[in-house]
Amino acid sequence: MRKIWILSAIFCAGFITFTTFVPERAEARCKTFTASHNGTDMFYDDGARGTAKNKLYLQVEQWRKENGIKRVRFGKVRTSCGEWFMKYFLMHKKCIAKARVCY
Repeated sequence: MRKIWILSAIFCAGFITFTTFVPERAEARCKTFTASHNGTDMFYDDGARGTAKNKLYLQVEQWRKENGIKRVRFGKVRTSCGEWFMKYFLMHKKCIAKARVCY
């Protein structure tokens, strides 16, 4: 009986020591980015939706450089566009691109 108690005490002390000195795993930090674009589909190959995505990518790239982050992972980039409206005698629509970026 005494051997079991000594072995369990040694195991508990070893476990506590191991969990205290083992470094914690790095947890990914995430941030949500949003970019919008008011535009027409006539002047762009990929339309207002694609331009909103490009603005989002540029915004993340600039943020990455400013903060000295080497690598980022994009979640799904979601785009939504509103209804058509008239601006400068051309049909426009407002598109918004959103993505969750982890670093």
